[in-house]
Amino acid sequence: MSYQEKLKAHLSAYKRSHLGIDEPGTFHYRGRELRYHHILPLGRGNDNLLDEARPSAEAWFGKNPGARHRYFHHLNSSQAFAFNLFFPFFGGGPEASAALLRALGQQGDLLKWELESVPVTTEGSNIDVSWTRTDSIPTICEVKLSEMEFGTAKDDSRHRQKFEEVYLPVLASCVGSACLVPQVFFSGYQFYRNVWHMAQTPTCELTFLLARSNEGLCAKLEHLLETVDSRVRGRISAVAIEDVLSQLTTDPLCLPAWRGYAAKLQNKYVIGN
Repeated sequence: MSYQEKLKAHLSAYKRSHLGIDEPGTFHYRGRELRYHHILPLGRGNDNLLDEARPSAEAWFGKNPGARHRYFHHLNSSQAFAFNLFFPFFGGGPEASAALLRALGQQGDLLKWELESVPVTTEGSNIDVSWTRTDSIPTICEVKLSEMEFGTAKDDSRHRQKFEEVYLPVLASCVGSACLVPQVFFSGYQFYRNVWHMAQTPTCELTFLLARSNEGLCAKLEHLLETVDSRVRGRISAVAIEDVLSQLTTDPLCLPAWRGYAAKLQNKYVIGN
């Protein structure tokens, strides 16, 4: 059984035991209506938010109604996971945000943070989570809970023009030349787009937050990282979701209430907990 299948089974059991929902949700695919237990019924999407995250997330959606991902009501939604992690910790005050920064391998205090930001409007893509510490060092973070791939792009005239005019001038000094041909670039489009965003600021760091158990995606990320110039590679980190949550549950500097919340996240998102 693949990681994705194990996670869906784990989340299906979580849905029954913790949310008390037995009804499967629907997924429309190529004109067919499919029903799965890891999907919440229509109208119950906000039940994908834990109690500690729900008020802030619902208020944020109220101000950003178009930012809700189409499959937010799927329990394996990366956006829902990110909201459940970052809203309580980064929005919970200095001690909570410092604890999450430590778990992510960073030191210092949080200055500001943002979800689903579009830092370069002319380029148009958004960042899952971004933050800046009080040392003025910014971070952009790509969150991957269950995806099997990094997003690709079509090799068409529109994307080729964007590649030539927007990405290539910056990435030429960041990525090996063998990857800067359209077919290769578009096959790793989401990864290279994040590197491009990072390269806009010389001190910016890039974090990929993904599950270690998702071995296929981890292997693909490692391969993609090998294509990045060593002078840039040091600013990119891959962080395991399992490690972040484990550290938060045991961090002696983290208040008991926050350690308990991290355990709730473990229970929901880490297979076997």
